[in-house]
Amino acid sequence: MRGYGKIAEVDLTEGRVRVSDPDERLIRDFIGGRGWCAQIIFENLEGIIHGTHPSNVLVVATGPLAATGFLGGCKTSFAAISPQTGMYGDSSVGGYFGYMMRRAGFDALVIRGRASAPSYLLVDDGGVEVIEDQGLWGMSSKDADRALREKYGDCSVATIGVAGEKMVVYASINVDWGVRERRHSQAGRTGMGAVMGSKNLKAIVARGSGSVEVADQERLREVNRRLVQEVKSSPAYESWMKYGTNMTIEWANGVEALPAYNFQKTVYEYAEAISGKAVHESQAYVSACANCIIPCGHALKIDDDFVVVDYENLAMLGSNLGLRTLQEVAMANYLCDYYGIDTISAGSVIAFLIECFQRGLITRDELGFEITWGEADKIYKLIEMIAQRRGIGSLLAQGVKAVASYVKRGSEKFAMHVKCLEISAYDHRAATAMALSYATCDIGAHHNRSWAITYDVEAGRTSYGRDKAERVIYLQHIRPLFDMLGVCRLPWVELKIDPGIYAEAYSAVTGRETSLDELLKCSERVWNLVRIIAFLKKGISAKDDTLPARDFEDPVPEGETKGAILDREKFAALLRAYYELRGWDENGLPTPQKLMELGLNEALAKLHASIQEAGKTRIYEFEF
Repeated sequence: MRGYGKIAEVDLTEGRVRVSDPDERLIRDFIGGRGWCAQIIFENLEGIIHGTHPSNVLVVATGPLAATGFLGGCKTSFAAISPQTGMYGDSSVGGYFGYMMRRAGFDALVIRGRASAPSYLLVDDGGVEVIEDQGLWGMSSKDADRALREKYGDCSVATIGVAGEKMVVYASINVDWGVRERRHSQAGRTGMGAVMGSKNLKAIVARGSGSVEVADQERLREVNRRLVQEVKSSPAYESWMKYGTNMTIEWANGVEALPAYNFQKTVYEYAEAISGKAVHESQAYVSACANCIIPCGHALKIDDDFVVVDYENLAMLGSNLGLRTLQEVAMANYLCDYYGIDTISAGSVIAFLIECFQRGLITRDELGFEITWGEADKIYKLIEMIAQRRGIGSLLAQGVKAVASYVKRGSEKFAMHVKCLEISAYDHRAATAMALSYATCDIGAHHNRSWAITYDVEAGRTSYGRDKAERVIYLQHIRPLFDMLGVCRLPWVELKIDPGIYAEAYSAVTGRETSLDELLKCSERVWNLVRIIAFLKKGISAKDDTLPARDFEDPVPEGETKGAILDREKFAALLRAYYELRGWDENGLPTPQKLMELGLNEALAKLHASIQEAGKTRIYEFEF
């Protein structure tokens, strides 16, 4: 089918590369990007031992709209069994990497094994090569990027830092550091940087000069022209050009959902100092991803360098840690990027540590120093200790659940994670749909999948109606669909663009007329497949679709939402409604009927075999 490139399967252990065409089912049922990642990992699941074992499979995949000239066609998914959660994990990144990989002729890389020495991959106009380079090992992500860029010129570079080398479980991947014309982005969540590190893979360089074959170029140009026109005429366009996601600080603080002091408070007294307005007044430059007219990368100057900030970084490293100035937050953000650490998880883990110290659950002897909220230099020190796995940093490098398991004494109550993934920057005690989004997110608590808090604000903050479950499911299908198509979701989610235009673009690129509903059915298929992976790999079921005890026991302390907490019984009823609407059973597993409806017969067979082996057939009885 037109609109698609090759798949390169890379065996790092043997140093071999095999190039093939994607099969028809992979294209038809899983589209690309995240969809391909999930299916390829499922196919290899039985051989994967754990997240940092050489048997793990790292999939790097973009989608059919990337590098076609279509607005926002730049997204790439990095996916594997997560070393952080033990189940399927992925992280989507913008910038130029997917654009360059597609121009080189490849839609996906499937990376197995472990190189015998530190190496990088070169993806270059129809070929993929494993290149040994021990000199890159030990470099920061920034320095490795610059060394490779000097060697290969006009390319895109994905690198890990020291944290990835040392397999910090929430190590990130940086893409295109320090190129002012290109947005510096991160694949931050679920520890994909640790997977690269475990494979002795320091970087991937993508360089291409080709083009993507489009079935109907004239139609694609017309669809893209309409999209650009709608984007530019949107009432919100100028604000997003000016502030990007950073203005969410003002919004979240205003609706009392901004996490402060490890999600103890929902309003931050210093929010104005780290706001979108503050960033705009201080920024050095802005940058955009490939094929985009919305420069959402807002860069601040840090000493002799720059750092791109966005809402999640400002909130999790700012209000959640009590940092009071934009420069302090920017430096913490810079250090996370420099070492290659997810800013969301880092902000959560350090906030948990500070609260534990305040409560006397961690001592000065254990930590090596005293700490309280807003002590910037000590927070910087902790980031370095995590990256280097030095002292208590070795414990913090394992994530907040592991730290709470070490501390015990009730600290589990305020360890803010779901399924081992730290919760991103929205307090949800007065936002029941957002709470459901976090509890049911397929990779652990991440807003990326279902940003439902705006619906809470519109429909009633503390209601538990069936409409909340319906909204969450819709978002869990449409938002990840953009990662399958390889295109940015911002024009849809923030500028209210009709999502049907993306189905038109897909039809033009591939030559196969496809409706939005058909694409959403593909996304539903992937959601259910990932749930099966979670059960097969880690036994994930209804018992795991829950939230930290703080959400049910510690009322919001102030403001208009003062006193708000989640009601356990009402939340359980909302979760049951969610399962029913999904076609899942009371244990949170897709029913045989649902899996067969979605064409996931192999997943059904493996699920049945797993349950039989565990002696639990009574909860999942069916006939083929």
